[in-house]
Amino acid sequence: PDPGRWFIVPARETIRNPHEWDKPYNMGRYVTDQEHVFQDGAGNLVIRATRGEGANIQEKYASAKIMGLWRGGVGTTWEARVKLDCLTAGAWPAFWLVNEDPARGGEVDLVEWYGNNDWPSGTTVHARLDGTAFATNRHPIDNAWHTWRMTWQPTGLYFWKDYQPGMEPFFTVPANSLQPWVFGDPGFTMVPVFNIAVGGSGGREPAAGTYPAEMRVDWIRVFAT
Repeated sequence: PDPGRWFIVPARETIRNPHEWDKPYNMGRYVTDQEHVFQDGAGNLVIRATRGEGANIQEKYASAKIMGLWRGGVGTTWEARVKLDCLTAGAWPAFWLVNEDPARGGEVDLVEWYGNNDWPSGTTVHARLDGTAFATNRHPIDNAWHTWRMTWQPTGLYFWKDYQPGMEPFFTVPANSLQPWVFGDPGFTMVPVFNIAVGGSGGREPAAGTYPAEMRVDWIRVFAT
């Protein structure tokens, strides 16, 4: 990816007071090499998760996470065309938007799949980054190409899968329906993120999974609405 527009995250984030699955040794590591994040020659970005040798999940599994170096706020539409060839035990792929300030919060998961076979995969809006204030629309996730779209307006957040003109959103989160509603704060913006996590609370045990596992991104666009 263009280093002027994207940052390849070199390590997993630190989790405050981690419980069992979120302890570092139960979470695969993020790396920046071209085996794990690259372009496939057909115009797609590929994020790959792999399995190797090691004593625990952290040592055995590697994957990648990229974050945009550009931002958007209220009055924008975000859309990406994504293929998830990573729907396997232990994997935790997502296309999401986040404000990185932990004191402020705010996260939008346009599509997120959990390899733990427990949590509801689909689309989620988080008012807080600690998972205590959120709204989720659960729907099936498959490995076909799909576009995932979100329009961010003062009245709320509106979501479409494989958008066509005139289509009604499959999920709407009205403004102020979650507290605190940071998405209407003056100057509040988010950056785009694509990643495959391995292990952790959302993936859990990857031993039965099939690796390498890949996410492909054809394009992402953001425009004023």
